[in-house]
Amino acid sequence: MLRRILTTVCTVEILAPDVLIDTAEQIALENSDECELRSWVIPGARIEGLMFLVMMWRSDESYSVFKKFLGFVGLLALLYPRTYVDSGGNVAYTEASTPEWRPWVYTGTRIVGLLYVTIALNELRSES
Repeated sequence: MLRRILTTVCTVEILAPDVLIDTAEQIALENSDECELRSWVIPGARIEGLMFLVMMWRSDESYSVFKKFLGFVGLLALLYPRTYVDSGGNVAYTEASTPEWRPWVYTGTRIVGLLYVTIALNELRSES
């Protein structure tokens, strides 16, 4: 099920990254109309989606590695949600932009991080 959900998200990320990013901005930012993405973000999102699809579908081993990678990313999000979100904003938005995150974003980041860590732990457990 996880593979199917992530496949759908990655496919949208490849085919319509601007729509996906704009929707996420509308949900997460108080000032989405004032924030300008750096020029590489849209092509970078396409590459990310493609790389994730390859990792998920190349082999069962690569899918296992992908889930462990999610766990690593999730651990950072779980332990340091403010740094994780703010650093991502600094990388993705131009210097003239100052993203104002909605109050729930940091808590939401921590919850997603916990989900990713749980996915990785389940994968590690299934290998034993």
